[in-house]
Amino acid sequence: MPNWLLPEYIQDMLPDEAWRVERMRAQFLDLMRGHGYQLVAPPLLEYAESLLLDDSRDVDLRTFKLVDQLSGRTLALRADITPQVARIDAHLLNRQGVARLCYAGSVLHTQPVGLTRSGWQSSAPAPPDSTRRRSC
Repeated sequence: MPNWLLPEYIQDMLPDEAWRVERMRAQFLDLMRGHGYQLVAPPLLEYAESLLLDDSRDVDLRTFKLVDQLSGRTLALRADITPQVARIDAHLLNRQGVARLCYAGSVLHTQPVGLTRSGWQSSAPAPPDSTRRRSC
């Protein structure tokens, strides 16, 4: 077995696709900036208890976990960025009123979603008084 094989349902993104995805990401972020959203970029890796706040068994099953060699605590690779953005909004920004935040980043799942276990998630939740949510 060659050393360069990737895990099942994990793929390299080759140049044409990588550029296409990057153009879509840039267009999304430009659109969100034009609508007054601010970009946040949470880390790919966090303590598991921070990422798995809502006690959702589904999210727990989709999340890769590992042991931090420095602290011995359980770390998790995000399967969903939304809880991280909620954490940033609630605990780090300390703003009054509605925060207009958007994000675009990689996620990783323990089981394939379609043909892959890795992907991108981007969103800009609409303010609470709106009935629409922007997502791509």
